[in-house]
Amino acid sequence: MTRDPLRSLVFRLTAVTVAVMLGMAAWASWTAFQRFDPAFTPELARKAGTVGASLHAQMTRALDYGIPVDRMPGIDALFTDEMRTHGDIAYIVLTAADGRVIASAGTRIRVGDRLPTGPGPLVAGFHNTSLPLQKGAETVARLNVGIDNAYLAKASVDLMLDVVSVLVVSVLITFEVLLLVVNLAMSRVSTLRSVALRAEGGDFRCTVPAGGSRDAIDVARACRYRLDRVNQLWTDLGERLKGRTGAAVEEIRRRYAALSAGYRFREPGQPGEPAPVNLVFLRLPVFLFCLSEELSRPFLPAYAQTFASSVPWLTPDLVVSVPITLFMLVWALSQPSGARWSERWGRQRTFVAGALIGCVSLAMTAYAATMYELLLWRCLTALGYGLVLITAQGIVIDHTTSRDRASGMAMFIGGLLAAGVCGPVTGGIIADQIGFRSTFLIGAVLAAGSGLAIALLMGARAAAAPVRMAGARLSLGAAAGLARNLRFVLLMLLSAIPTKIAATAVLFCLVPLLLTQEGSTKAEVGRVQMMYFIAFILVSPLAATLSDRWQARRGFIALGGIGTLLSCVPMVYVHAWWGPPLAIALFGLSQALVGAPQLTLVSQLARDSNLSETAAIGWFRLLERLGGALGPVLAMGLSVTRSYQDAMIGISLLCGISAILFWLAFRTRPPTPVAHPQEA
Repeated sequence: MTRDPLRSLVFRLTAVTVAVMLGMAAWASWTAFQRFDPAFTPELARKAGTVGASLHAQMTRALDYGIPVDRMPGIDALFTDEMRTHGDIAYIVLTAADGRVIASAGTRIRVGDRLPTGPGPLVAGFHNTSLPLQKGAETVARLNVGIDNAYLAKASVDLMLDVVSVLVVSVLITFEVLLLVVNLAMSRVSTLRSVALRAEGGDFRCTVPAGGSRDAIDVARACRYRLDRVNQLWTDLGERLKGRTGAAVEEIRRRYAALSAGYRFREPGQPGEPAPVNLVFLRLPVFLFCLSEELSRPFLPAYAQTFASSVPWLTPDLVVSVPITLFMLVWALSQPSGARWSERWGRQRTFVAGALIGCVSLAMTAYAATMYELLLWRCLTALGYGLVLITAQGIVIDHTTSRDRASGMAMFIGGLLAAGVCGPVTGGIIADQIGFRSTFLIGAVLAAGSGLAIALLMGARAAAAPVRMAGARLSLGAAAGLARNLRFVLLMLLSAIPTKIAATAVLFCLVPLLLTQEGSTKAEVGRVQMMYFIAFILVSPLAATLSDRWQARRGFIALGGIGTLLSCVPMVYVHAWWGPPLAIALFGLSQALVGAPQLTLVSQLARDSNLSETAAIGWFRLLERLGGALGPVLAMGLSVTRSYQDAMIGISLLCGISAILFWLAFRTRPPTPVAHPQEA
């Protein structure tokens, strides 16, 4: 495989940039941590004193009116309201002079308990602010406001995790920007290299664009001359063979035909094909558009719940499932028709149309007034999402050959996965600071930016190549052939659909709702969701390589399902801060074990049934996504009857039991060499 010098240059620049960023981030973090506790603890103590002083003034006024401290009406409600307003206050306790608790709100302290009356904390591990209530010179009671020391530790950990998350996002964005900038600066060199690689592979039809510096013009002229010369010699040879006979001529003609099968030359009198498009210029538009949707990932369930009052015949949990389910359905169903629209209208126009649909839909989602409006705009967002992704795949297919299509798809999928890492944590931070609606509007701006980017970066180049099919035609004949293949049915029912159900149910619904229920911020939800994509990116290539090397695809699929089952354990039963990130990282790892082996088995099953591999993969993707649309409904249905924790356990059990049944029921055939189809 030929090494890409531009990619090596980008990696070196990124390594240097990341090293500088890491150094600066380490220094900034160390400085922040050094100053955090000394500054934060007194601030919280002052806040506790301020809250206590406000309550103390009201209670002192009641004492002045002669109301005994143990008969003041509304004390419990007052304390509860203050606790609800100030989440960093751990308890508010009113004690009599002898230490007996008269009223309490917050932690483990209950009315009737007896607490120490001397100086120091009422409960170990809490910072206590005590204010005496006096009647004349006599202290009749004490008002105690407490702050959990664990809250301070959690704030320190949150600060550290925020720094790490922002650093990860910064590294990825830096890589995307450097990749684009370097390729723009070296675009002519990259074009010449692409033409040379095509020629090395036996394709001499390309032409070399003119322009650039004097050196670039000279090099381009030399390359153009050699390509023209090769094509002219080929044409001349064909002309010389016409009308000639003889054994020697027939042998030459036979070899000429053999060369025609392995090499491609220009047709006589036809201009050369345009130079290959650098698909790096597709990556940024895909990244921006996917980022626009990923920003809402941490808070979309909570946002949907705010519309529950407009559909009183649905529970709030079921309200959450409807927009996510409809999004998945519209996205899945838009793929076949979207491919045809992309071929008919042209790649660039379809991409821009999808981006504009996404832009308008995200903006209107921010201003939706009822549940029905939210559903309408989420369906249109899904339509734009489907158009953009299928068109991006079409651009890759148009500008690659079988020799370099895998790397082209990797460029496209890399932008999608990078958005998956950056989007949730960035969206969570933005939503915490300026709200849900503003975050949707920022997503709309990013979607519009992706359409502008595709027009500026690719422009006429995207329309220059002949349009090929972006996906296989989903013929009913291929579907019937697959339906008769029991092994394909087992793969769909016991692996593909349960895996997709788990992905949509857990990642899109249960994780945001469960963490929000436990008091996590949207930034914390985003950090947890980010772990899925990080684990997927790190493990997926290794899983694909090892499953092929060991010919153990059935084992990898079964292991992924069992891993999904085990991933619920840290989420449900570990109550430390590291439980949810560990659970979702394990969940992402398990999903990564399944993806590549599933596609390889689909290709093998298609060949066994004498069906088109691309048609089989098309039906596999469609059925998988339609099954994934059931995930939110199933998760929220379980949540209505049980709880979020039980719903997560139920979904995980579905994957685990299905994986075991798949292992027992699916029988492998003798291993055969397979190609690796790439599809998003």
